[in-house]
Amino acid sequence: MLAFETRGDAYARGRQQGEAARALTLAWIEPHLRDLAGRVRAASAGEAIRRVEPEISRWRRQAAAVYPEGEAECCGIAAGLGLDEPTYFTALFSMRLVGVFAQCTTLGFRDAQGRPLLGKTDDLFLPELGKNVLETTYPDSGYRHVHLHFAGSVWTVAGMNEHGLAMGMNGIPGPAREQDGLPSLTALHTILPACATVAEAIAHLRELPLNFYGFSLLLGDAGGNMALVEKNGAGTVVLPEPPGGFCLHTNHILDAGLAAQSPPQREPIHTNGVRRYRNALRLLETLPRTEEGLRAFLADRSPDGAICQQGEEGLHTDFGVLFAPVEKRFVYWPGYPASAEPETIEVGRLFVESSPTRG
Repeated sequence: MLAFETRGDAYARGRQQGEAARALTLAWIEPHLRDLAGRVRAASAGEAIRRVEPEISRWRRQAAAVYPEGEAECCGIAAGLGLDEPTYFTALFSMRLVGVFAQCTTLGFRDAQGRPLLGKTDDLFLPELGKNVLETTYPDSGYRHVHLHFAGSVWTVAGMNEHGLAMGMNGIPGPAREQDGLPSLTALHTILPACATVAEAIAHLRELPLNFYGFSLLLGDAGGNMALVEKNGAGTVVLPEPPGGFCLHTNHILDAGLAAQSPPQREPIHTNGVRRYRNALRLLETLPRTEEGLRAFLADRSPDGAICQQGEEGLHTDFGVLFAPVEKRFVYWPGYPASAEPETIEVGRLFVESSPTRG
């Protein structure tokens, strides 16, 4: 997995990412634009970009109204990639035009000492496999953090900041709103720089407007707090911990009220996610509440709902990650967790040894 550092203001960090991840990013942007051209029956990618320009410009304005720093960072990414902004933003918003969503599993529980342990897989379709990166961010303003995301984007899907706040997401359906707001994956990028605790993250999420799709978010912090949140354009719900003392999510909405206000999950994600959820419940009956137990969960290859996916319904697990927020540490597997060699990031030590946060 490509790893790099970014520093400075939003535009500077974006440019640094674009330069560092140029090959990986162009490897997904170019086929997405070709696919878009086919979908809108355009003769070329350039013609497709011109045809969808009114929609892209509108969505871009709606996001920038809520999150100008994200707009600046994306402009920096475009510059670092050597792409004009219409081309880059069309590719970035292709998830709305083409249908690119996050399919993942998250599980959190407490060990014998009551400390939260959080696990996440990140599942992609084969063309996107290997496109995630590990970025360590030293912003001019906000908390320093290490985060995993799709190359050439601001789509943070997992990470931990200098205070030990850890997060891992998966995608859930949500209504599209024609109003100022953020696509779900962009909204996730706002959390780690701004929030130090689970309580702060929940308060932040309640105020954050989404206008496309949604996510569930597993959170843990250095104080031993843990929570599972579902959020889309219809609302924000903090799910209660079930009697078994765990937080589990795949890709279907668990809160009945939120589900009733939301569109159904598309196939094959719905069927795949339900199988993973049922398999996870079976595994939890005997799973040790330890790091070793969580590692085994992330690597599970049960035929009736594999957590580590290797082609089920076309899905592949691109990475797995395990967070120990009290210790400000995480372990990640760059590839299938069932076979990849793990890497450890000591976030507390990393940021203690670096310069202090400003802002």
